[in-house]
Amino acid sequence: MKKLWILGALGLSMAAQAHDLWVSAPTHLDSGSSLQADLGYSHDFPNLEKIAADRVHIFKPLQLTDKSGKTVDLTNQGENYQYVSKSRLKDDSYWIGAVYKPTFWSKNSEGWKQLTLKELPGATYCEQAQMFGKAFLQVGNGNTDENVLTRPLGHELELIPLKNPNEVKVGDLLPVKVLYQGKPLAKATVTASSDTLAEMDLTATHDHREPQGFSGKTDKDGVVNVIPLIEGLWKIKAVHQSGYADKSICGEDNTYATLIMPIGTNRAAERHEHHHHHH
Repeated sequence: MKKLWILGALGLSMAAQAHDLWVSAPTHLDSGSSLQADLGYSHDFPNLEKIAADRVHIFKPLQLTDKSGKTVDLTNQGENYQYVSKSRLKDDSYWIGAVYKPTFWSKNSEGWKQLTLKELPGATYCEQAQMFGKAFLQVGNGNTDENVLTRPLGHELELIPLKNPNEVKVGDLLPVKVLYQGKPLAKATVTASSDTLAEMDLTATHDHREPQGFSGKTDKDGVVNVIPLIEGLWKIKAVHQSGYADKSICGEDNTYATLIMPIGTNRAAERHEHHHHHH
């Protein structure tokens, strides 16, 4: 019976977390360019959606980290998921990061609320969710700065590429290290999907069953080789699930992380369906 409960809780958790978080940004900019980037948050990768008003407070502004390790907030301009740099960027390697702050989500017969078990009458399930996304950017025609590429941003759960994810080709291996609280995470499941794969089965994609093009587990050092088998915009993802420390407040403490890997030039056609919001 206990096993059934655990499986049920995991299933609820994954059903609850219908959206992914990712960074939508150029991989390369010419010298002296400004950056325009988007915070992707939907269940229909790579399509961008306006963030629901009651969720905007959950997100930090998109952040830009340079080779010195300095991180600055980008400026929201346009829709609430659209960001720009305050100034033109120097030639360098950068990370663009997205952060969804720790947020309680509890469910009762009326649906999901941003509350704990204690705060929501009749709550049957609670998850504290936090999410992170990142994409690598090169400005100018210089070489990739390996120190920038492999240096953690300090996210609670983070995917560290051990080579440039923007230069991987179909069938190549992209070694990725998974860090949880700054330490390598062994036996973590890492999955990956692409816009071109999702396009092949839109019914599944829209039903929160996004087709996966890769699944593997990390080794004792927290490393897995991600293998993209078709061209497209790939989203590599890891999830860390654990119990919340105080079960009277919340049951699960779950963390999600993504890394963007563009493969080749083939991309899915843009889609503009309207989607209802889950958290």
